[in-house]
Amino acid sequence: MSVDLQQSLSELQQAFDAPGGSRDDVSKKLAKLKLELAQSGLYFAPPTANPQDLETARSILEIGSFHALRQGNLKSYAQYNFALQPFYSNLNSIISESPNRPITLGLHLLALLSEGLLTEFHTLLETLKVEQLSDVFVKLPVDLERWLMEGAYNKVYRAKDRVPREEFGFLLERLMGTVRGQIASTIETSYSSLPLKSATSLLFFKPNEVSELNEFTKSRGWELSPSSQTFTFPNSSKPDIALAALHHKQQQQQNSAANSNNDGDEDMLGETDSKTIDALKGKGIKRGTPMLTMVGPALKLAQQLEAIV
Repeated sequence: MSVDLQQSLSELQQAFDAPGGSRDDVSKKLAKLKLELAQSGLYFAPPTANPQDLETARSILEIGSFHALRQGNLKSYAQYNFALQPFYSNLNSIISESPNRPITLGLHLLALLSEGLLTEFHTLLETLKVEQLSDVFVKLPVDLERWLMEGAYNKVYRAKDRVPREEFGFLLERLMGTVRGQIASTIETSYSSLPLKSATSLLFFKPNEVSELNEFTKSRGWELSPSSQTFTFPNSSKPDIALAALHHKQQQQQNSAANSNNDGDEDMLGETDSKTIDALKGKGIKRGTPMLTMVGPALKLAQQLEAIV
């Protein structure tokens, strides 16, 4: 089977590498080869199989994973990536290391990150060698994870300019979707409305990405006023963290005053906090009032964006 399988791999590789080639042709070849691998048992990486056939099968599955991402098919990618793991972990003493391993490893890490699977992300990182961590394909998702933890969303956005292969672009765009969701949640909690221009900048959309911005804002229920070009947000059902914190502080200080039997300390709550609570009359923070303790680095993005948008 070795000769026929290698010939099929060669044809698949040519179709995959062809500039402007038909992706449908690649999909058809992959479907046929995937069936042949399953029928022969090579799909399951049996250690007793011919080593040359195992390496060929691995290469076919790797091309399948790349093609799935180029097609934007995350489910298909996950299936190919799952099938590849036994080839990488169980056959080290039987077949040579794949030249594509750094690529598939970087894609695996980025896929986990884009899905928010941080535990799995760090678990996989802990299995890597020092030299693997310095590889360009692995370094990108490692850097992205660090920037996310730092709230440096502008660096995540700029990473689109340094993707080492086309396949990384699809996963990075998914990651940006997660980032935009986090920023949008902060905006909705802090403001009652936001100008279109500001929303475009804060959510990392370019001025010409109008359709993408509209799709995103509609998915969150934002409404755009044609006259004022301003977004308004649906009422949030989230608990009012700022008001809860004020009440907690007031209760603590009142308890402290009672314990010390000092009637003169009843006004320990700061003047600003007292006035705020009196004005609210139990109604919560008025929408439109920025809640500075919640916005964090996300609402500083407008200033950072001046250099990139």
